[in-house]
Amino acid sequence: MKHCSFRFALILMLVGLLISSLQALPQSSVPSPGVYSTGPITDYAAAAPKSSDVLRFRRGERYNSPNSPLPELGEESDASLVVEDTGKYWRDPMPFSQSDAVVVGTIKDGQAYLSNDKRDIYSEFGTTIQEVIKTPTAPYLRLDDTITIERQGGTVRLPSGKVLIRAWKDNSMPLVGKRYLLFLRYSPSTEDYRLLTGYQLEHSVVYSLDDLEQKDRNRDTLVHVLRERGENESQFLEQVRTSKPPVKGGN
Repeated sequence: MKHCSFRFALILMLVGLLISSLQALPQSSVPSPGVYSTGPITDYAAAAPKSSDVLRFRRGERYNSPNSPLPELGEESDASLVVEDTGKYWRDPMPFSQSDAVVVGTIKDGQAYLSNDKRDIYSEFGTTIQEVIKTPTAPYLRLDDTITIERQGGTVRLPSGKVLIRAWKDNSMPLVGKRYLLFLRYSPSTEDYRLLTGYQLEHSVVYSLDDLEQKDRNRDTLVHVLRERGENESQFLEQVRTSKPPVKGGN
């Protein structure tokens, strides 16, 4: 009987420890649908450029700042640096003409990287394709293919624990595990896609990943609720499919 009581007490203790551990997790570790994101936090060592990797070198070179007076990112750097466009503002919500590919896909993983000169941060996301609405001539995209999409900005944690955020206030990062409609531009030299804009598809609700008009931008905080579109997911995707420009020479 005492043995059973001891086992029961041990089980209760383990359950208590598990609950305490879950409660101690930072809220930012749980992705929130429809909320602005600065991207997944990446440790400095994993984000550092690798000159031996040709493809990584090319990707990191894009975000070098040769004329910048700022030193390499480190302990003395500002924890958060946010860029905002202050001029007249409007962005095409359906940039088909600027896009090499338009797809529906799920973000399977994400990571931040330092530019080659270590003055800036960019992020990459592995994306599994579920639907191709517009495909580039090369490379040809198929269902279940995984592609790499990239966007300037991201979040890096220094060895000391200090977190550095580099962000565009108008451009949210996609969330790992979430599903999106994505407008993409292909880069042959780096074999990846730049994210022009996108829409999160969450339980039939559609959220605009980016601020596309001046009226969307009146907020005081970086992390904010993304704007919902009026249509549900089915209506929205049907609108996108029917808005797609016809292929030249096609029917």
